[in-house]
Amino acid sequence: MTGGGRRFGYVLGTADSPRFAEDFRTQWLPLVADRCPEPLGAPSTPDEVIVQLLHHPERMVVSEVAGYPAHLHIDLLPEWQGRGHGRELIRALLQALQDRGVPAVHLSMVTANAPARAFCDRLGFHEIEVPDAGPVTCLGRTTRELDRL
Repeated sequence: MTGGGRRFGYVLGTADSPRFAEDFRTQWLPLVADRCPEPLGAPSTPDEVIVQLLHHPERMVVSEVAGYPAHLHIDLLPEWQGRGHGRELIRALLQALQDRGVPAVHLSMVTANAPARAFCDRLGFHEIEVPDAGPVTCLGRTTRELDRL
């Protein structure tokens, strides 16, 4: 999304998380794996954590979210938050998913991020219990009832 010619946020997603994970493993990862080799042993830096996640796209496919086949990511620069732009981005993605017949979407967020959780709650997301989720919470919602956003 842009404001006055400046980019300040995005939302992206996929309608089919299992297919995305498979395509990630077979098509995209081979293109970058040699530049970002998986760390040996436990990661010791935030960058190593991200690289380790890169090598395990199957982690995104858990049975508890099977009823929420799409997933999304959203980020806005802090100075642009609280102005309705996030809501607008989410609404556009949910409409696109609904138009494709996708019934529901999920996201993962850092549990400690209280403002993000409040935002998601206001948009009708609810918690999905996922065992051993670590520092994240999984949330989901239907792609219907967009007039309530």
